[in-house]
Amino acid sequence: MSKTSTYVQLVNSTCELHVVPDRQSEIVICRPSAAHVPGLAALLSEMQSHYGRPVPFAAARVAALRACRTPSNEFDPRVLLAVQGDIVVGSIVMNVTFPAFELSLSLHIRDLYVAEAARRQGVGRMLVRSAACLALTEGYSALEWTTDATNAAARQMYEVCGAKLLDRVYYRLFDEALRSTAGELSSSLILEVH
Repeated sequence: MSKTSTYVQLVNSTCELHVVPDRQSEIVICRPSAAHVPGLAALLSEMQSHYGRPVPFAAARVAALRACRTPSNEFDPRVLLAVQGDIVVGSIVMNVTFPAFELSLSLHIRDLYVAEAARRQGVGRMLVRSAACLALTEGYSALEWTTDATNAAARQMYEVCGAKLLDRVYYRLFDEALRSTAGELSSSLILEVH
């Protein structure tokens, strides 16, 4: 890939891609639309393989369909894409969290991924900065995320973007640990809805 420039459009719910010869190498940060589903599915498939948890392409397509839906309520995920020409080269998926600082809503970056072919060109930084812009314009109190402690390149990029390292420990229950912790309660649990 050649040197890239940035064009950010967060006003509309879709990305206006006016591809002209001198803009082919531009990275456009936009909200996803139905037109992005195939490209995002390919990116998500690459991401899952990168993290050692490959999925069938059909599963990546279902995830892309979810990600490309326009949010319809305040807790729907917020998604931004990095697009070069007609290729999705990066994505950032943010979940709304509550309660955040002073009982507000904040955004938590659940996943940030840049295609291997587009790395080290500022795409991740563009996505983080665009996510910060989205958080401010939509009234969220903060943008938060985690990364692996050993991911030095990502940590350096986040610090360049102005992120502050917090003194927290992150926990997760998944796979067998999730099933074990839920135990027999999961089969007999009754939730009352009032």
